[in-house]
Amino acid sequence: MLTAPDLVVPDLDALIGPDAWLPGLATALAAGLLLWPIGSRLRLLPTSRAAAIALFAVATLLIDTYSELGADGRAAFLLGAGAWLAVHGRWRAVLAVLAAVGAAVVSPLVGVGVLVLIGGLALQAGLLRRWSVGVRRAVAVVALLGAVAIALSQVRRLGAPALPPLLLAVLTVWTLLVVGLLWRRQPWLRPVGAAVTAVLACAWLPGTASASAVVVAASAALLTVVLVEEYRTLLARQLLAAAVAAGAVALALVGPGVGGGRVAHVADTADDRTGAPAIPAGPPGPAFATVRPVTISIPAIGVDGPLEDLEADPVTRELAAPDDPSVAGWYAAGVVPGDTGPAVIGGHVDSRSGPGVFFGLRRLVAGDVVRIRRSDGSTVRFTVTGVRRYPKDRFPTDAVYGPAPAPELRLVTCGGVFDRAERNYQDNVVVDAVLSKR
Repeated sequence: MLTAPDLVVPDLDALIGPDAWLPGLATALAAGLLLWPIGSRLRLLPTSRAAAIALFAVATLLIDTYSELGADGRAAFLLGAGAWLAVHGRWRAVLAVLAAVGAAVVSPLVGVGVLVLIGGLALQAGLLRRWSVGVRRAVAVVALLGAVAIALSQVRRLGAPALPPLLLAVLTVWTLLVVGLLWRRQPWLRPVGAAVTAVLACAWLPGTASASAVVVAASAALLTVVLVEEYRTLLARQLLAAAVAAGAVALALVGPGVGGGRVAHVADTADDRTGAPAIPAGPPGPAFATVRPVTISIPAIGVDGPLEDLEADPVTRELAAPDDPSVAGWYAAGVVPGDTGPAVIGGHVDSRSGPGVFFGLRRLVAGDVVRIRRSDGSTVRFTVTGVRRYPKDRFPTDAVYGPAPAPELRLVTCGGVFDRAERNYQDNVVVDAVLSKR
């Protein structure tokens, strides 16, 4: 079976640093403020515009609390700026397009929504109205195919969804309800509804970043108040604005503590271990082996560097993590990668200075390649079979360190929610891989 070329794709979330949740949240809230002038252009009443901002603030704070990367508001801000420019005159159309392109660069999945919007506008004659129906349909088909291609291209490179299923389910029900009610009542909003629904669908794909969820939240908030003004008996606008604003304030006060802390993107970690507890006692491994692993390469997440030897604490039997957060380590009392049995390699997810060597580990998917170069000059190649996350108090020690009939590889790091009180993560991320036959 042919495999994709081993291209190293830049991790934007890693490049902006482990404290990116704070500017990400600030940018998301700035995006919310853009709902005010957009709502004014749509001739929404001030109370409705205030409700839109409050709704978006509630959604953003929830996403920021429960997302593995925090609320990344860059894409939402750029799209909001583009929408504001687009409704303020034809001469700003070029800037609006550039803002949309910038949002797609920040979050490729947002590009899915932009292409679906273009396709919908073409079908409705909102774009290219002077062209024939056949040309508009062709443009729509090309745009929709491009959207599908972008979505599929992101699935393999990224890992598990950044938001828990319950939060995604609430966002889905909210969005689909609002879009569905407006679909027949406001035909001019159908392309917008289709675009938002497309981005929402992408939020369920493996590995989607929180940027797509923030964009959906902003769009759903604006469409909600449009719906309220359309169905004036649905809910008093003043009551909506007051209730949601109160909810935003309450969530801002208690939200950061709801989930036990921020997840894998924070830097306040005392990650002095890989987090894999209690290595089972047994006969010593190849402590004096003549062959050792010396480097590790994982092209899918840009890892390529040396390996150091790791030891288990003689009392707690916990595996110590490398001293350098940018370097992974091999459990030297265990199996040499390529030999029969499970070889274990651990590394930091992050540190006070930035992302750790295994920051992107959770984004690996089945089929990704891990290469280990050994001291005898040989290189062994492993293929990822699965990525799992376990609570540390239910870590499958026997499954990770226990005997295996063939050469296997385990990559271990921390993940899940960061407990600020304990200064450690609540879960472990474990990647399973098997020796490739070629």
